[in-house]
Amino acid sequence: MSSVFRVALVAGAILVFAFVLRKIRHSEIKVADSTFWFLFALSFVLLAVFPQIAFFCSDTLGIESPANFVYLYVIAVLVLHNFSLGVELSKVRSKLVLLIQEEALSKAEGSRDETQ
Repeated sequence: MSSVFRVALVAGAILVFAFVLRKIRHSEIKVADSTFWFLFALSFVLLAVFPQIAFFCSDTLGIESPANFVYLYVIAVLVLHNFSLGVELSKVRSKLVLLIQEEALSKAEGSRDETQ
């Protein structure tokens, strides 16, 4: 892994840290939700500081270049995160539908009681 790529990984991690911290300061993201992004950026730093990890994993998986392993790692982690967000969104939608139905039923009961 070239030193330019390692510097790019550290620079990318610093940008992610700064962006997430800015979003936390402006109350656009909760601290609990930012944990993933901090750990994700930290993994970039680890891969840059210890390139042996990328070399070992790329050799083990039969990937020709450690840089290709890093790209595969990033894509896989983001796909898994996207899936977990989709599951969470599905749960929230179900709860929203339930709340809307309960509100509609309570309003219907209220209007029926008023007419009697």
